[in-house]
Amino acid sequence: MRPEGAIFDLDGTLTDSMYIWDDAPRALVRRFGGRPPEDLARRIKEMGRREASEYMVKTFGLSCTADQVMEGVNDIVTVEYREKVPLKPGADALLTRLAELGVPCGIATASEAFQARDAMVRLGQWGRFRFAVSCLQYGPKTAPGIYLEAARRLGGRPERTLVFEDALHAARTAKAAGFLVCGVYDPSAAEDQAELRALSDWYLPRLDDPEFLSRLQQTED
Repeated sequence: MRPEGAIFDLDGTLTDSMYIWDDAPRALVRRFGGRPPEDLARRIKEMGRREASEYMVKTFGLSCTADQVMEGVNDIVTVEYREKVPLKPGADALLTRLAELGVPCGIATASEAFQARDAMVRLGQWGRFRFAVSCLQYGPKTAPGIYLEAARRLGGRPERTLVFEDALHAARTAKAAGFLVCGVYDPSAAEDQAELRALSDWYLPRLDDPEFLSRLQQTED
């Protein structure tokens, strides 16, 4: 069965960038007078940006508004995407194979759509994608809206569309919405790997996993 589309998460899936979401929130908490815990990134992992910003202001008694936190985090991560973040190992090989098969691809990210575009342009991959959509417009990945919008743009049915995700909560959402889930290993979520493997249609230690690429090859026949 040839996929009708492929939807990619950005951080931890296409790009090796989860460090941003460890560093940036903690930097903002310190900037505005708070003392961030080591596990702050995990506490806010499933929150949208506004919810996370409001949580930080309230929990750590910050001398700022949630809007200021959001703006500060956004400034930090924008620079990282434009200048530093690398592709995950194997991403180029997988994207090349999907292009050879004629499978349309899009990005669904909790980051800003322009940040995904800027990173992919710098990394020479933007031409492989039709679009990037953001949770800021279509809701957090605890709900299926962003995946359904991406599938609509790709022209694919959920049951014939691949979703590549490293985050367990996001993979759960996509699976519940009927998508074919490709769980992607990232060391930032090492404790979730057993459950991610169990719920995924395919589990990828690397994006260029030989068995998975072979299965994609077979869809040509």
